Amino acid sequence: MATRTGREYLRVSKGKGKTARSISDQHRDNLAAEKDHGPWGWGEPYKDTGSASKFATKARDDFERLPADLTSGAFGEPDDVLVLWEISRLARETGRGVALIDAAEAGGYRIHVTSLDRTFTPRNYGDRHSLISGTNDAEKEARLLSVRTLRGVNSAVDEGRPHGKIPFGYRRTYELIDGRPRPVSQEAVPDEGPLVELFERVAGWNGRKRESVRAVALDWERRGIRSRETGVVLSRQYLVQMLRRKAYIGIRVHGGTERPGNWKALVEPELFEAVQRVLTDPTRKTHTGTQIKHVLTGVLRCDTCGGTVSVKPGGRAYDGRLVYRCFRYDHFTIDKAEVDRLLIGDLDADPPQLGVILAYLSAPHRHAALSRRPEPGSDEEAKRAELATLKDELEELEAAPRPKTARARLQRTADMEELETDIARLESELAKLTEPDPLADILPSDPEADLVQWWTAADITTRRAVAALLLSPEVLGAVRIKRVADSASPDVTDRIRWVDADGAAT
Repeated sequence: MATRTGREYLRVSKGKGKTARSISDQHRDNLAAEKDHGPWGWGEPYKDTGSASKFATKARDDFERLPADLTSGAFGEPDDVLVLWEISRLARETGRGVALIDAAEAGGYRIHVTSLDRTFTPRNYGDRHSLISGTNDAEKEARLLSVRTLRGVNSAVDEGRPHGKIPFGYRRTYELIDGRPRPVSQEAVPDEGPLVELFERVAGWNGRKRESVRAVALDWERRGIRSRETGVVLSRQYLVQMLRRKAYIGIRVHGGTERPGNWKALVEPELFEAVQRVLTDPTRKTHTGTQIKHVLTGVLRCDTCGGTVSVKPGGRAYDGRLVYRCFRYDHFTIDKAEVDRLLIGDLDADPPQLGVILAYLSAPHRHAALSRRPEPGSDEEAKRAELATLKDELEELEAAPRPKTARARLQRTADMEELETDIARLESELAKLTEPDPLADILPSDPEADLVQWWTAADITTRRAVAALLLSPEVLGAVRIKRVADSASPDVTDRIRWVDADGAAT
């Protein structure tokens, strides 16, 4: 028997942690199928970790290459085989699936579906009907999943059931609802009692001395208190997130709305509010700034090697003044004061001379644009609420116990893929809307404020954050410092190269 070439189409969505699921499983099953339906010589596979749904917005490179190869003949010789794990791997929209089946028929190729244990010939009317019916069924199931998901989310909200990641200090009870394990309640875990201690120590409650979150984090690390799921040390950032979760006072937050949950609170509301006042206190210092001494060292880069920049005293050529140098290879040395004067300004001059950063921020229309927020009832607000709902549903599904049967595991995988598809769609739509600029949370709220005075009074961490946001490829451009030999002149303006998001000079 002549040996045909089999080329696999391996498609999965990306699950939690952005790790592709089941490609190796599909490949193993496809290899086993070759023993019964081959012999096949294996060609280069097509791999795709995007969604097959009609709502998907992320480009699927290998999926776009597959029909092009089938049409042009680059796929292989007639009678070569496209190997799929199941028909739904190909497309969740009937029209796209039919177009691919047509391309395979025109090129004389076969399609093997491993889960059906069958090789189809698209030019055969019966096989063609079966393939199109399978694609149509996949689209139907995807749409039914969307309906079930919305119904389940609404039911969970009405009943106050827990959702999302399991909070530290709780454990959950699951029941089978609509064929899927769903969380129905949660209760305190006895051996995670330090949770209440965390709130009391940060608030200085019940006669305790008020402590910083970092101090508690270091103490917990010494005492061996770890994350239940992963066993890793609980960082300061993780503890801050815990301190802000209203789940600990029995409140279910979902889609921007709050309502009582069906579980017992671990922290009394008065203690929770005391902690929030501590966290939002504008005088509270979250960083001493002792390790950060210069504004621009975190954003400047060497144009030769792309490496970071350090500050050192210059030699006799600079009369001992500070210089920026290529940290790793010493590719360049440049006067720090001249670079700072160009990018920040000479604020001691009379009047102050504004550099690139402060001149950019001083435009009145730009300050107004930075202050924009989503309006209540707007399309953006609705999309963000829907996105939060879908993410919560996906987290519930990921946190649920592993199904015992193969059919249930396949269904859960399909459910997760569809949720990921809808999440990607909403994130893409939101990205097209005008989002609040990160600078809006840093700059003074008064558009008439004196930016020079504000900059001078701001701590080093704030000034560095502003510099990093502006001196980026997406805004003003990334700053690369060239060697004198690579520059038109030793002047600082000739030794700086501005790079945009496409890597081009600007």
